[in-house]
Amino acid sequence: MLKKRGFLLLCVLLLLPALAVWGAGEAENDENVVISMGLWGNETELALKMEHAEKAGEVYPGLTIEIQRYSDSVAFWDKLPAEIAANTAPDFLTLTNEGAFEYIKNELFTPLDSYIKEAGLDVSDYQESALEVWTSKDQLFGFPIGGAPAMFIINKDMWDEAGLTEYPETWEDVRIAARKLTTDDRKGLIANIHEYHLTNYMLSFGGGWNNGKTIDSPQNIQALEFFLSLYDEGIAVSPKEAGYGWDGEAFAKGAGAMSTGGWWYKGFLSTAAPDMNLVFLPIPEGTTKGCTLHSSANVVLENTKNKLMATKAAYYMTDNALQSKMMEATGLDPQKKSLSGDYYKINPEFKAIQAIIPFAQDFAYPEETKRFYDVLVKAIEGRVFGLNQKSATEILKAVQAQFN
Repeated sequence: MLKKRGFLLLCVLLLLPALAVWGAGEAENDENVVISMGLWGNETELALKMEHAEKAGEVYPGLTIEIQRYSDSVAFWDKLPAEIAANTAPDFLTLTNEGAFEYIKNELFTPLDSYIKEAGLDVSDYQESALEVWTSKDQLFGFPIGGAPAMFIINKDMWDEAGLTEYPETWEDVRIAARKLTTDDRKGLIANIHEYHLTNYMLSFGGGWNNGKTIDSPQNIQALEFFLSLYDEGIAVSPKEAGYGWDGEAFAKGAGAMSTGGWWYKGFLSTAAPDMNLVFLPIPEGTTKGCTLHSSANVVLENTKNKLMATKAAYYMTDNALQSKMMEATGLDPQKKSLSGDYYKINPEFKAIQAIIPFAQDFAYPEETKRFYDVLVKAIEGRVFGLNQKSATEILKAVQAQFN
């Protein structure tokens, strides 16, 4: 599988010059242009974006935005290289900073500055910190949509039924609570073996990937030892093991009482489990405060035929009208200065998260981001699912050896 994915990305890089020449022959005009938008998300989020996309022609006459949906983030990142190589990818994408910079580095996303100037678009209302996340070598590659620290989510109904009172502040508090929350029908904690979730454990123990330079650091080893001990004790479950596609689905179905996650849980669970009472907390401390800073944006692909209209469409799909609705319905923290003051008024359940914002960090994955995901997750799944008995040290040193 790794060889296959590497081959697909190589194909993308080899075909890009030819695609650019082919695309250059297409007229970039504003008349009756169909621009495709690729995204993934829950039903609430998708409905809001589809409704907003239908009105694009009112702002940019002749523009039609067609939505191309991916089932989840895994499917998106798996399919994107082949779609770019085959020239079947959408014109612009909504994605996160988790995997974007491998594509920016390989010149697969379009620098937007010249198109912003040509279209007369105003980017002054975006948060400067959000623009910085999507800027590389002084060029802007994305229109920011949402950005927020990772969160720790608790099913309050299960918590209360177990007779628990004070909410956890440390991972040891989580372990103690998970023991009481584990029953014959569920585990205390959903511990997703996924790079996003694993990175939050690492950062909360003072570790992190440092662009691949510190994969096997003592802090990361300590974090992984803790993570694995939850499975050894029988108080944690992965979504895959429980038969679900991702942690939010497992949480909605009651497979576990606690989980790492993010603001998107609010929108997803409002339809998947509307009667569930939730508590949103900062990521617990291991040895320090730390978590990921999750940012999303709209980016335009380099082989898009009409980059000017795609840029306008990408910009339109971040406007205040849409972000306001997203903020209220899904918990999105909008990256607009004019909207940020209302966030905690509309989403008071996220107020506790504000305290960890100064400690939130970028993911800092290795440049070969997708390969890193695959290697790391496969190695840890092998240990958790009983395919080997490797220690945390052995696992991370083996991964580090592939990214020296």
